[in-house]
Amino acid sequence: MQQILFPSQPVVAFLTDFGLRDGYVGVLKGVVLGIAPQAQLIDITHDIPPQDIAAGAWVLGTSYRYFPLGTIYICVVDPSVGSARRPIAVRTGDWLFVGPDNGLLSYVLAEQPIHEAVLLSNPAYHLPQVSATFQGRDLFAPVAAHLARGIALGDFGIPLDPSSLSLLALRRASRQEGRIQGHSVYTDHFGNLITNIPASLVPDLFSCVALQLTFSSQKTIVTERRRFFAENSAQDELAARPFIYVDSAGYIGVAIQNGSAAATLGVRGGDSITLLITNE
Repeated sequence: MQQILFPSQPVVAFLTDFGLRDGYVGVLKGVVLGIAPQAQLIDITHDIPPQDIAAGAWVLGTSYRYFPLGTIYICVVDPSVGSARRPIAVRTGDWLFVGPDNGLLSYVLAEQPIHEAVLLSNPAYHLPQVSATFQGRDLFAPVAAHLARGIALGDFGIPLDPSSLSLLALRRASRQEGRIQGHSVYTDHFGNLITNIPASLVPDLFSCVALQLTFSSQKTIVTERRRFFAENSAQDELAARPFIYVDSAGYIGVAIQNGSAAATLGVRGGDSITLLITNE
């Protein structure tokens, strides 16, 4: 089995719903550095909406590939902390992920081969006392730190069948002729609505005669499209209108320049979407 070769300064990346008001994030980093002082620590985000596993999975799935090979991810969006849900570590693709087995890795595992998965059952790599409410500190952070020190994944506990890992029921967009069905899956910091429609499914987005995107819950229709946010911004009557664009991860989104599309349109994550394309 091919092993990951760690750089001399291994990267540990964090994704949580902890926010920055309390000391939780700082404590995670303190634990990692106390065990692996050579590690480089990077924050993906700590602003995942509280307990929103689906949002955390989306952000992780659109972020992980931009980090160095061998990066160790501590992923903690864990509304069932302390329950029977399993603490796991997974080697998938060229990266390592540590966190709860609750679907947070769903998009990653849909794209990357799983080489090895373990239940984090070896207390030698946990803090001496493991809290029922802060396993990010007491279990996931020390495991990630020991991985950064070069400890083999198999030493952390019992091997798991990769097919047993918990996965979210991911919705995939589909196209039939000029009709695409999808869903709103994430709202970013700016209030932009991100859908699960990959731009590759809409190669005629900017060349078609017309298009119409409808959010089913609000019966909201969006017809304008832009290649970038400030396009047409000089036209005051267009500046505040919602428009369709391709986000940085390559998915169709809806935005309002200098405003929140989510708040203005009243659309929530999970809303179904119909995109109609006219080429004649």
